[in-house]
Amino acid sequence: MTNGPKSADETARYHAWGMAQRVGMYIAGLPLDKRDAALAVAENSLREAGQEIISGEQMDAFIELQMKAIRQIVSDIDVSGSPQGGRA
Repeated sequence: MTNGPKSADETARYHAWGMAQRVGMYIAGLPLDKRDAALAVAENSLREAGQEIISGEQMDAFIELQMKAIRQIVSDIDVSGSPQGGRA
C-alpha cells in the first residue's frame, strides 16, 4: 500500500498544492518589481487552463484558493530568506 492520495479529490488537491508551491517558489525568486506581473500571469494561466474543465463559481473559488496559496507561499519564503530554503 502507498502513502499517496486515495481518491480523485485527494489527487486533485495534492497536485493543486504542488502547483501552488512551484509557482510560489518561482515568483519568490523574482525581483520585487516583477512579482505583480508574474502573479497576474499565474492567475490568467489558471483561468485559461481551467475553462475547459470547470466554470463559474467553482472556477472562481479554485482560482481564489490557488492565488491565496501562492501569495502565502511567496510571503513565507520572503520571511524565511530565499526560495532555495532559508538563510545562509
